Amino acid sequence: MKRNGFKVFSFISATIIFCVFAFVTLIAAAAVDEDTDGNNFVIQAMAKIYYIFRFPIHTLFFRFIEGPFFFVGLLLNCLFYGFLTERIVFIFDRKKSN
Repeated sequence: MKRNGFKVFSFISATIIFCVFAFVTLIAAAAVDEDTDGNNFVIQAMAKIYYIFRFPIHTLFFRFIEGPFFFVGLLLNCLFYGFLTERIVFIFDRKKSN
């Protein structure tokens, strides 16, 4: 039986990193929306990056994202990006070993 080589530690660490980035960019987007960013370029750039972290759940299912489901959607996005990152690292490791 062939193993898929899924590394749980890589998945969890990538998911945590994406959750931190999603939260930081969410705060930056809120600061720009409330006009409390002080025209800071870094905060404005982070607010624009938030649109990447809210994809795909918030983009595809925006009508259903209300209240606490907003943060559940962000968590699902982070899990998706963590899984995607783990698979990309697995593919690169496999090609490197061959």
